[in-house]
Amino acid sequence: MKSKKIYLEPAWKLHSLYNSLIQNPPDGYEIISSQSLDNKVFKSASKMRQAYRVLELLDNGMPSTLIKSRLERFKKIPKETDLTYACGHLVFRKEPWIVDMEYLSILVGFNPKHFQTYKKLIESTLSSDYCKKIITWFEASKRTILLNLDCSNFESKLEVVSFAGKKRDFTKIVNNDKIKLLFVNSGNIPLQFYYKGGMELLEAFSILSRKFGNLELVIRSDMPKDLKDKFKSVKNLKIINKVVPWDVLENEFKTADIFLYPTYSSEDMVVFDAMSYELPVIITDVFANSEVVENGKTGFVISRAKTGVYYYREDFIGDTGRPESQFAKLPPDTTIVQNLVNQTTILIENKEMRRQMGKAGRWEVEHGKFSIERRNEKLKRIFDEATA
Repeated sequence: MKSKKIYLEPAWKLHSLYNSLIQNPPDGYEIISSQSLDNKVFKSASKMRQAYRVLELLDNGMPSTLIKSRLERFKKIPKETDLTYACGHLVFRKEPWIVDMEYLSILVGFNPKHFQTYKKLIESTLSSDYCKKIITWFEASKRTILLNLDCSNFESKLEVVSFAGKKRDFTKIVNNDKIKLLFVNSGNIPLQFYYKGGMELLEAFSILSRKFGNLELVIRSDMPKDLKDKFKSVKNLKIINKVVPWDVLENEFKTADIFLYPTYSSEDMVVFDAMSYELPVIITDVFANSEVVENGKTGFVISRAKTGVYYYREDFIGDTGRPESQFAKLPPDTTIVQNLVNQTTILIENKEMRRQMGKAGRWEVEHGKFSIERRNEKLKRIFDEATA
C-alpha cells in the first residue's frame, strides 16, 4: 500500500526534535519537509548569537509567527501531500492540517503580549474544519489552551503526544574515582544561561565541592564573558561556552553521573538526551518538568521560591518576551540552590540509586512513554483520523 505523505512545516527553522519523526514515521506514512528559502535563512541565522536578539526586538512590535503564517496562506505545498503538520504555528490555507505546540502563545510569536490581541483569531482558526487535530507536547501544554481559550468548538481535537527520545547504542561505564555533574544549555545564546538556572547551579556546586572532594562539574553553555572570566579558575569546573561537534558533547553525556537542570523554564530535548545516557536528572518543578522526570524514579523534581520572576505566568502562558533581561539581574534563588544541594548530595552518596534512576530513565526513552514506538502509536491514530 502506498504511504500517505505528511508535510512537516516549521514556523521558522525545523527543530532537531523532529528528526526522529522524519527518520521513524508511523507505519503507512512518509514525513516530508521542504527546506524553503526562509527556513534556510533562519537556520543559518540561528547559529549567530545576535539573531535571537534581533528576533526578540522585532517580536516586541509585531506577532512575528502569526504574520508569517498569514503571508504563507498562498504557499504551494509539496504535491500529493495528504496532511500538513504545522510545528508551532497556524495554517490559513484551505487544506487539512494539524498543529503541535509546547504552549499556546507560541502560535502568535515569541512575545506573549500579542496573545490577547489575536485570541479570537486563534479560536476561529482552530475551530475551522480544516484544522483536524491540535497536539500538545504535555498535559501542562494542554492546560494552556483550556485555561486561555474558549475551546467549546475544538476541545475534541486536543491530543497529548510526548516527545520521543533517541535510543543510544552504548554501555554505561561508571568512574569510581570521581563523580561528574553535567549541565547542558544553548551554546550560542549567552543570557539564556540565567533563566536555565546557571547561577543556581554555580552556587550549589560551590557548596557541594567544599563537602565532596571528588566532584567535577561540566557546563556546556554560552554565557556572558564577564561571568565566564569570573568562574573559569574554579577548581574542578569545566566550561564549554560554544557549540561543539556532537561527538564531543556526546562524550560528556557518556562520562557523566548526574544531570543537573535547575531551569526556570520547561525542559528541553537535552533532558531526554540525559535520560537516554542513563543519567538521573535533577530538575525544577516548572511547567511540565514533573511530567518528564518522575520524582524518585528517574531523578528528583525540586521546588523553587514562590515569589519572584517566573518564565511562566499563572495561566501557563510562556513569558518569553522578558526572561533574558530580568533573570540576569536577579540573585540566585536560594530555595533552588538548597534543594539542588540536598538532592544532589543524596545521589552523590548513593551510587546504587544513581544507577537505578539512570536505568529507569533510559528505559522510558527506549521502551516507555518517551519511546518512538509509543509516540508513533498515538500519531498513527491521529494521522489516520485526520486523513480519513
